[in-house]
Amino acid sequence: MTAERYRRISAWFAERPRAYRTLVRLNTGLPLLFYYLYPLLPLGLAARQDSRFWRVLAVPAAAFAVCTLMRYAVHARRPYETEGFEPLIRRGKTGDSFPSRHMTCAAVIASAYGFLWPPAGAALGAAAVGIAVIRVLAGIHYPRDVFAGGALGLLGGVVGFWLL
Repeated sequence: MTAERYRRISAWFAERPRAYRTLVRLNTGLPLLFYYLYPLLPLGLAARQDSRFWRVLAVPAAAFAVCTLMRYAVHARRPYETEGFEPLIRRGKTGDSFPSRHMTCAAVIASAYGFLWPPAGAALGAAAVGIAVIRVLAGIHYPRDVFAGGALGLLGGVVGFWLL
């Protein structure tokens, strides 16, 4: 996306305060949904002494670690850094934009839920897509960042939950 496109998006939200407030709330709320729901999986499996406990613990941790290492290696700048605009949702952070860790975590957690309970996995997959859209609209990530993060999380989930 170009700076001009981000400015048009910002102008659209500036004219619609209610839409802007919704964007901000979803940017906070959707990641919190994953943050609060994920621990329920290993806790529930541990309570039932289910052998899938370690897999549900290890696969997301591995995806998170790989994403973090990639971010440090690439150290890609964020759109507002390279394009010179004020993002809709301000961040004090610079760099580490590629891949999106929010998306990696959301995708692998949705995969974990899909592994154990497919309807919940599908619902969380839709919420993960919402995170991707919001992060791009807000100017926090380029589309490539969220796509790569989602692909990394989904690949980790497929390999970790269905292929191994």
